Amino acid sequence: MSILGMLARKTEDRRVWFRWNFVPALAIILGHRENMRRDNLIDTEVSPPTPPAADDPVNFRTADGSYNDMGKPWMGMAGARFGRNVAMDATFGETGEELMTPSPRLVSNKLMKRREFVPVPHLNVLAAAWIQFMVHDWLSHGKNDKTRPMEIPLPEGDDWGDKMEVLATTQPDAEDGRPQAFVNVETHWWDASQIYGSSHARLDRVRTGSGTSVLPDGTLALDDKGLLPVDSQSATKNLELTGVNGNWWIGLSVLHTLFAREHNAVIARLKVDYPNASGEWLFGKARLVVSALLAKIHTVEWTPALMDSPVGRMAMRGNYWGLMGERVTNAFGRASDSEVINGIPGSPVDHHGAPYAMTEEFAAVYRLHSLMPDAYNFRRSANDAHVLDADLKQVSFGASRGLYEKLSFDDVCYSLCTENPGALVLHNYPDALRDMTRENGRRIDLAAVDILRDRERGVPRFCEFRRQLGMKVPTTFADITSNEAWQADLQEVYGTVDKVDLLIGTLAESQSERGQPPRFGFSDTAFRIFILMASRRLKSDRFFTDDFRPEIYTEAGFRWVHENTMETVVKRHCPDLAPAFGNARNMFFPWTRAS
Repeated sequence: MSILGMLARKTEDRRVWFRWNFVPALAIILGHRENMRRDNLIDTEVSPPTPPAADDPVNFRTADGSYNDMGKPWMGMAGARFGRNVAMDATFGETGEELMTPSPRLVSNKLMKRREFVPVPHLNVLAAAWIQFMVHDWLSHGKNDKTRPMEIPLPEGDDWGDKMEVLATTQPDAEDGRPQAFVNVETHWWDASQIYGSSHARLDRVRTGSGTSVLPDGTLALDDKGLLPVDSQSATKNLELTGVNGNWWIGLSVLHTLFAREHNAVIARLKVDYPNASGEWLFGKARLVVSALLAKIHTVEWTPALMDSPVGRMAMRGNYWGLMGERVTNAFGRASDSEVINGIPGSPVDHHGAPYAMTEEFAAVYRLHSLMPDAYNFRRSANDAHVLDADLKQVSFGASRGLYEKLSFDDVCYSLCTENPGALVLHNYPDALRDMTRENGRRIDLAAVDILRDRERGVPRFCEFRRQLGMKVPTTFADITSNEAWQADLQEVYGTVDKVDLLIGTLAESQSERGQPPRFGFSDTAFRIFILMASRRLKSDRFFTDDFRPEIYTEAGFRWVHENTMETVVKRHCPDLAPAFGNARNMFFPWTRAS
């Protein structure tokens, strides 16, 4: 164990990292990452999928994510299994009475139901949309198993109806004596698959739009208003077409539209230097650039907005730029292969002993639905004039498209960026998501489903989860939260602290001396997984490490990644909005409302 790892281990039970001054706190974070890289990257793959042949996987990302690692070309491709961040013997899914105790619906009613909207004052709603935009790139368990419905017990007096059924997660073939490991139907890589899809068929569709053939110049299909085309093959009327359009709402529509436009802008720039290049070549290079720009924005803009403390901002910016910082690295290039000194992009690839994969625990801590407001106020960007109010159902699925008939794209973007998302705390889960009808017609309580999925997929409950990460383990409800009313709520629902679900523990510890760092949007327990996996998404990816260079991206493409930010993207495609975000330190902070 390194000195930093020993420091992190020795201080954990005595004083949590964010109670130290800046320098030791940063050192402890790096120590936690080292320890988890050693202990908390678990491979679950038994029979890796076989990747198809690819034309030029050295210089381009493939449609299904294969050949990122040329030695293990299946690594991270669509169809590869989720890994784990906890020991395998701790990942057996719960079954029978244990699976339903306490009832996920009771947990939803008593601990998650929104009593009144609790906002995050220093963030805007685009920040909530962004993380769903990213999650759709990284992971999906795919369609559920229609042959295995699970009935969630309804608490006495519940007004849901006769019964609440949830389909089980589709499982791979069972292996004797091993915990179930589920398949990721999206690529595991940070490759913008939410925009492009995770298969050749989907990729071709987003390049075709409402036409009959792939656009020959490598661009993505947009309509004559610069909006995404409608998905003609979807059973949902007016659903927009993109790489991933499940759980669609207006926030996703804005981000997908912006970055489809950005893809086309990159192609226009590449054509200047490569006028004779084929559409396939232009498309492949533009995808590399857009993927890297998304990763950069998430690392140095979105995540620091949710970790808005000096240590939090430095930890994430350090992931990208290293201790040398952005100005020095941009001016003089890399002085070292060390990711600590000059950041991960451009450093040597390293899987830290386990094939790269998204993990079930990572998916679990990214259950951030409380960020979503139930009510939306849409206004004109020019003068802040009120146009309409809508609830979440009225801006979701195909209904989101109808907003563009009453509002411009700029108006919609402006409205989302001048409103606040919800806080990740107990009693703040959106009402609309606790009683929603999915595209397939099934009525669900998504809060109850969130609880059920973690249990079903073998994600340990809160106390055991912390034990597996080497964290201090609560022994009383007061150890989870200092809010006495919440302690009573937890006692009523769970009875014993060991039964508290992971999601509930992370929401409850938002009010605790040890549970949530100052000005963080999420808990320390969730942050430990971010420490590990945020780095891993970059460090394992050849296109962010060994091949993050002009020879692969082109000189113009490489500069595009370095020189652009979320602000320049919005300014390029919505220049009239500049007065609204001109004073925002971070684009995910609230914009200035027009007078």
